[in-house]
Amino acid sequence: MHREIVIEKFGPPSNLVIRPAEPRSPAAGEVRIDVAYSGVNFSDVAMRLGLYPDAPRRPFVPGYEISGTIAEVGPDVTAVAVGDQVMAGTYFGGYASTVTVPANQVFRIPAGMDLAAGAALPVAFFTARLAIGEMARVRAGDRVLIECATGGVGTITAQLAQHAGAHVTGLTTTPAKKAFLAKRDMTPYTVEEFRADESLRGYDLVVNASGGRNITWQRKRLGLTGRIVCLGGSSGVQDGKRSLVRVAALIAGTPRISVLRLFGDNTGVYALNALHVLRDTEWVTRLTQSMATIAETNVRPHIGGVFAADEVAAAHTVLAAKQATGKLLLDWR
Repeated sequence: MHREIVIEKFGPPSNLVIRPAEPRSPAAGEVRIDVAYSGVNFSDVAMRLGLYPDAPRRPFVPGYEISGTIAEVGPDVTAVAVGDQVMAGTYFGGYASTVTVPANQVFRIPAGMDLAAGAALPVAFFTARLAIGEMARVRAGDRVLIECATGGVGTITAQLAQHAGAHVTGLTTTPAKKAFLAKRDMTPYTVEEFRADESLRGYDLVVNASGGRNITWQRKRLGLTGRIVCLGGSSGVQDGKRSLVRVAALIAGTPRISVLRLFGDNTGVYALNALHVLRDTEWVTRLTQSMATIAETNVRPHIGGVFAADEVAAAHTVLAAKQATGKLLLDWR
């Protein structure tokens, strides 16, 4: 029996409902995939809490990435065939044991990777690729600061920056995770340590995920022509719970940056919403094709934990509490 996980009402992880699902046969240009793993992202936590403005109307199935085996192909599909092991980006709907998606969002599992690694790649790789390769255009010798360095996106972002020849400094809110960063050739700091040391300046790129007032102090650590890329507002969530006070503080603390002020600073500010980029079919094709570079960049996702699909509440709890490193997965097998 096929199943899917639905957000019927906003609130705690226990609100995630598993229900039967009816597979949809693929139309022209589509494929149906029997899902092995679904990736779990912080955006899923935000939409469960009602803090994700781009989410569909309830009830809806969250999830942006999956891996599995092609079960059926629609007319005009030639790039993949029934039986191929693939990974795919999904525009919602990824928390399911079977998905039907456009074939241009599907990519064969790279050589040397398994299905678990495949499910951990799409969101992190697409986001990192946009931040590092398109917006910031990181080059050899650049100094890169990654605020979310222990997460799924942060670890892939670090790898792409290092492949470009950059030196990466990684931040964590948990002192015990500094060893994780050091093992991955990042210079490790807790956020508190880094913020207290005013000598740590001159960065060519800062990757920010918390938003709010943290953008302001992190911008001050940029060197001339440095860039900050803002990925979201995780500081609006505390211990996996919706906090209207923290959301209000996030909004109020987000800087309104004047272009005239930027002339004086000689720095740049980017805001990246990968979901909006993935609404553009041209960009979907470009990003999917860029996955062919995974082998040469030696990108390898770190799997922080695998949960059975019916343990999705536990996966959300661990992720929201910042207890994990790398990517968490749901196992549908």
